[in-house]
Amino acid sequence: MAQHKTLCTARPALVKQIVCAEEGNVTVIQGRVMPSPRENRVVQTGGSTCACPLCQLHLDIKHTDVLILSQFLRSDGCLLPRRVSGVCRLQQRRVQQLVAMAQKAGLMPNLAPSSSKRDPRRRFGYKKFNKYYDESTIRDVQPFSSAMSAR
Repeated sequence: MAQHKTLCTARPALVKQIVCAEEGNVTVIQGRVMPSPRENRVVQTGGSTCACPLCQLHLDIKHTDVLILSQFLRSDGCLLPRRVSGVCRLQQRRVQQLVAMAQKAGLMPNLAPSSSKRDPRRRFGYKKFNKYYDESTIRDVQPFSSAMSAR
């Protein structure tokens, strides 16, 4: 069964309809742009100049948003580099921490080999159990400049 996304950040599909019209001896073939059925689902960014999609949309992502976080992971479980994902340095660090929190909470799979110590079942003591985070105790990642001025 196919899943349909309800939210798109890309532009609407530019589907063209081919129209053939004959005027006397001349056949005119036109391609007219049809309205996209996904046009109402596209997120309007407001023309901001920020290149980072997370900053541009002012998304407050938590560790429980595993569908959003899984978009930043490769098939082998590693985080995509910034040049591929298109996020800024601050959001890259934040996504990295949120993915680690989601994996420790058992919300996302940890794709480490079974012989690795990163496998949660092979950890010692309390570390093999899931962690549960309270939303109020999660510290947000500070920008590098404000972290240096706080010292």
